[in-house]
Amino acid sequence: MPRGAAEIGSNLTELVEGRSASAIVADALRENVLRGAFPEGERLRQDAIAERFGVSQTIVREAFQQLTHEGFLTAEPRRGVSVAPMSADEADEMTELRSAIEARALAWAIPNMREGDIDGAERILAELDKARSTDRIIALNARFHAALYAPARRERTARMIATLRLNFERYLRFAWEATRHLEQSQREHRQLLERCRQRDVDGACALLRRHIAATGMLLVQRLKARASARGS
Repeated sequence: MPRGAAEIGSNLTELVEGRSASAIVADALRENVLRGAFPEGERLRQDAIAERFGVSQTIVREAFQQLTHEGFLTAEPRRGVSVAPMSADEADEMTELRSAIEARALAWAIPNMREGDIDGAERILAELDKARSTDRIIALNARFHAALYAPARRERTARMIATLRLNFERYLRFAWEATRHLEQSQREHRQLLERCRQRDVDGACALLRRHIAATGMLLVQRLKARASARGS
């Protein structure tokens, strides 16, 4: 049985109404990848996962296909699937995509923002100031950005942003605890919110792109350093 299986639950007795068994298995496996219970490169055995959840291998195969499509797993001919490695190139690519899509969402959102939207985002930042655990910080950070983009009312864009952020979470967890990036991030969050309050679309979007790029640069640097250390 793969390492980390103990953390993903013993079976599927708590199925959520309206969701498939494969989706629930995928959620549990994804969570373990995000938290590092399944490290990069680890091979996941279909039969072992099926036994752990008490489901058929067909259901596990469907879950594997979903996570492969999302980029969390890598499929190899005759070798099954393994946890996808993190790379500096992928971090850079996702940073570029996030910068473009999230800035566009913010540009749509600002003209529709009301005072209640600004106040709601401000409350999330106050919670972030007090957050200590990585889980809490990442969750609140995502909530803050989602709150800024919500007034855009662009559902397709919102789904694209959510998917990119989910994949990017692995990278955030890789670097967050070893840096003091939260302090700088919070300063930029408040500057961003002030530009939104002023209805400064160009200024807010430019700051958002710099904010996303700074996080991406930090991650790329750490991943390249790790790659160099492994190659030495």
